[in-house]
Amino acid sequence: MGLSLGLLGRGDSARAWRYGIIHVVASGVGGAVVGGLLGATGTLLGLGQWRPWIVGATAVVALGLAVWLKTYQLGRQRQVPRRWARGTAPEKIYMLWGLMMGCGLYTPIYHTALMVLLAFQFTGSIGQGLASGFIFGVVRQSTALWPVARHYDPEQTMSLLERLRPGARALNLLLIVAGLALLAIGSR
Repeated sequence: MGLSLGLLGRGDSARAWRYGIIHVVASGVGGAVVGGLLGATGTLLGLGQWRPWIVGATAVVALGLAVWLKTYQLGRQRQVPRRWARGTAPEKIYMLWGLMMGCGLYTPIYHTALMVLLAFQFTGSIGQGLASGFIFGVVRQSTALWPVARHYDPEQTMSLLERLRPGARALNLLLIVAGLALLAIGSR
């Protein structure tokens, strides 16, 4: 879904960049809201003291799923709405899509590193949740700007998913291992 936003300008590069930037910033906001809420909830529940155990167990499960399962999906199993009321401004549509996709919970995510991020957010502070959620949302949806920058046509844009999948899978494993390493360093 995110990569197909490269079609958002319909040939007008300036408009495509404007919509893309609105989308990516809104994605960061969506991620920050979820991360902040998780951080606030975890703080209220006093989960910080259990961080090594919660994140460690989550990372082991995430690593197991990533290694042994060929396919898996996290999050709700549907995409964002494609139909909007007549006359809805494109800026509003791309902003709402960004909020939905950047939060990480509305659309499917095919990488288990998200589980580790959510565990870190849930056992961290509100500020850590806000910052990590914003970064997650921006990074997740910044891929939408690649086809815009490269002036890809619809066929090139849609072929990106298959080309990027092996690298994304390897990055997923790397992020989980990095999370475990951070946990080990932080618990000393």
